[in-house]
Amino acid sequence: MVASYGLRMAKQSGGVDELRQDLVGAIERGEFRLEFQPVVRLGPGTVIGAEALVRWRHPRRGTVAPGEFVAVAEEAGLLDGIGTFVLDQAARAAATWPRTAERPGVVSVNLAPSQLRAPGAAAAMLKALAGAGLEPRLLMVELTGAVAAEMPAIGAALTELRDAGVRIVLDDFGIATSIADLKALNVDQVKLAREFVAAINGPAQEQAFALSLINLADVRGVEVVAKGVESREQAWRLAELGCRYGQGFFFSKPLGATGLLAVLRQGTLRG
Repeated sequence: MVASYGLRMAKQSGGVDELRQDLVGAIERGEFRLEFQPVVRLGPGTVIGAEALVRWRHPRRGTVAPGEFVAVAEEAGLLDGIGTFVLDQAARAAATWPRTAERPGVVSVNLAPSQLRAPGAAAAMLKALAGAGLEPRLLMVELTGAVAAEMPAIGAALTELRDAGVRIVLDDFGIATSIADLKALNVDQVKLAREFVAAINGPAQEQAFALSLINLADVRGVEVVAKGVESREQAWRLAELGCRYGQGFFFSKPLGATGLLAVLRQGTLRG
């Protein structure tokens, strides 16, 4: 599980108890903020939307990596509050984005399966979208970890979200999430893990893994986004293999709300 890995990393870095204590009240103190990384259509470089990424500006430690504090927050039972903050801020930002048929301006947010277990979780999310003025069809929910094992607990919430128009994304496809997850979940999109993207211009046997995952998603009618695209050669090769979308430093680093709005108005990034 991604969360357990993050917790191990947090313990290795020390200060888990201190982090847990500092997380209490961090939202109210204004220590969290969002950045947005654009997602583009490979080839033309059309910006179709962005992934919302939460950042914690710790008053003493500086920026704490999400992979560290999210795991601690989940163990401490504080993840729901952070998730509510992220969804609210992401929805309010996305409600202001310019949109066309080619540039729908969708926003994706990351959720741990635990955030969907509570009764009424989906209804609360839809209420937050309505309050922000964002249509459900413009939200994508990214799930991490072995989500198939969580289906008995979160299946009803996913169905409610999907019925309302929210799209479901399987993150880190091929690494943290598997083919079994793809079969068990009715997802709209998968994000190809960056390990496969990094090897996309390597030996043929390395490329074969990425190609098999892309083809599998395509057969099931699922969109593929490549994570961690860092070069033009990677972007071109991914497009040749049938991957339609990408995100990564080749296109843009994560941006603040103002910077992302400027990119959306521009409409394209290098493709």
